[in-house]
Amino acid sequence: MNYKIFIYTLFLVFIYTINGDEKNNNSELVFIYNANSGIINSLIDFCHKVISPETYECNLCALTYGVFAKKEIWLDYIKSLPINSIFTYKDKILDKKLDNVIFPAIFLKKNDRFIQIISSLELNKFDSLQDLIIVLNSRIKENGIMKKEEKIITDEEWKNKLTSSEYHILREKGTDRPFTGKYDQFFEDGLYRCAGCDEELFISETKYNSGCGWPAFYESLPNKVEESEDNSFGMKRIEITCKNCGGHLGHVFNDGPKPTGLRYCINSTSLDFEPENDND
Repeated sequence: MNYKIFIYTLFLVFIYTINGDEKNNNSELVFIYNANSGIINSLIDFCHKVISPETYECNLCALTYGVFAKKEIWLDYIKSLPINSIFTYKDKILDKKLDNVIFPAIFLKKNDRFIQIISSLELNKFDSLQDLIIVLNSRIKENGIMKKEEKIITDEEWKNKLTSSEYHILREKGTDRPFTGKYDQFFEDGLYRCAGCDEELFISETKYNSGCGWPAFYESLPNKVEESEDNSFGMKRIEITCKNCGGHLGHVFNDGPKPTGLRYCINSTSLDFEPENDND
C-alpha cells in the first residue's frame, strides 16, 4: 500500500508541474502536448511514458521531462525567454482553427492568433533537448522576438562603432576567408572577447589547431554564446552568436576533440584578444 501511495504522490507532482507554468501576457508561447486532460488520461499518458518510452508519441514531453518533472536545463531556458509560456493539453485548445493540427506542436500566440512555429513532424525528429532549443531560438528570432539579454543598438550605431570588416562579419553574418584570420594560427595564453561588445567568450586553454582555416575552440565560456539553426547556402548548420550583443561569431560542429567533441569555428574578425598578463 505504501508503494502505491508513493507512486500516486509522484504522479500528482508530475500533473502539477505540467499545469503550473501558465502565465499571463499578450504574446505567449504555447506548448501543446499530444495528450488529453483529466486524471485518467493523464495517468495513462504518464504510465505510457514511464513504461514504454520507445512507443511514446509525445516527443515534446519526452524531450523536456525527466521521469517526473521538467529537466533543469529546460526550466532555465524557458525562464530566459522574453515572453510567457503556456504548457497545456490538446483538448484544452478551443480555437477551431487548430482542429486539424497534429500534436504535439509549439505555437506563438499573438493577439489571440496562433502561429505554428514548430510542427509535430519536426518535434518528432529531434533527438535531444538541445536540438529543440536551437530550432526554437531560431523560430523565435524569425518572429521578431529578442532574448532578454540582447541590447537594442541601431544599425547606424553599429556602423559607427565597428570597422567595415567587423560590421560585415558581426552584423551581416559574413565570413573571413580561410587561413587569413589573425587568430587562426595564434596560440598565446589569454582571453578572447567579442569584438562587438567586449564580452568574454573563449579562453586560450580551449583553443586548438583544427586545420580548418579559422580559429577553433572545443568549448565556450558558460552562457556566453547562443546557438541557432542556419540553413543558408543550402547547408544545415548551427550558428554561434554572442549572447550579449547578438553578433555573428561563426558556427559549431560536432567533429571536435575531447572532452566536448565540439568545434567552435570562429571568425578572427569577431574576436579581440586579451593577453593573460593583462588579467593579472
